[in-house]
Amino acid sequence: MPRRRHHAFALLIALATAAASAQGQGSSRAATSPLSLDSMVVSTEWLAARLSDPRVVVVEVTVNDSARAVAIPGSRLVSYRRMAVIRDSINNELPTVDSLRALAEALGISDDTRVVVYADEAPMATRLLMSLDYIGHTRFSYLDGGLVKWQAERRPVVSVEPTITRGSITPRPRPETVVAADWITPRLGKPGLALIDTRTDGEYNGTGNRSGMPSAGHLAGARQLEWEALFSGHDGLQLKPLPELRRLFDERTKGGDTVVTYCWVGYRASATYFVARLLGYDARLYDGSYQDWQRRKLPTKAGTTP
Repeated sequence: MPRRRHHAFALLIALATAAASAQGQGSSRAATSPLSLDSMVVSTEWLAARLSDPRVVVVEVTVNDSARAVAIPGSRLVSYRRMAVIRDSINNELPTVDSLRALAEALGISDDTRVVVYADEAPMATRLLMSLDYIGHTRFSYLDGGLVKWQAERRPVVSVEPTITRGSITPRPRPETVVAADWITPRLGKPGLALIDTRTDGEYNGTGNRSGMPSAGHLAGARQLEWEALFSGHDGLQLKPLPELRRLFDERTKGGDTVVTYCWVGYRASATYFVARLLGYDARLYDGSYQDWQRRKLPTKAGTTP
């Protein structure tokens, strides 16, 4: 991944830390009804044919709200910061349902809207998709390949922001989408739970750090699946083929497992959560992730084994 994007998000985490201190075919092993590939992932060709459809809202997620040099025509801009708050001294927590509803409506999203999301880095896009899933708006899609693929295909771009008509959403919250440490701890080591650690090798085995914060290891029983392993091509914004994605999860789960993804603050884990949902798993996000686990002084395990 380009170093500039790591630095951009590292800066975002550093700012949040400082402030704290003052969602085709499903897997045969899926625990829930699989969602079709067409509904959760769309191609640039699909979007190009529907840019004028008022039922399709395109959203680009960026680190901040600064003006864009180029954008997909009609796409709305939203800062990642709008989907991350500090709660109980934990960075990057999901905002309330009401806050997310207001954000979605400000972007022009209504109950019948198909929301297509892209970003410079996949987890920025999947964080918004997961947020929509959390409030019960499941008509969402990831734009495979993002703006990079769009421009490589010489599709039209603009440099002006669109006029947005406010939308109207009826939230249907799915609180089970997000779990906390007290949900995980009694299930550790028991059948039915598949913990997926989406962090780097060093963070997982206890020899690395995230934005200068050292990691002592991983949650006991967690298997590593770094989120970048799910993507390829076009600057790491294009999902790998479904059979390969299924294989990666099959190697780390058993039939009927509930998949819980985590990283350091719930950012990278949203990408793995999204793919688990795409494959039809009963997927949850540990939003507090390792940061919360560590602050609670809960047991971790160093090394390369679960």
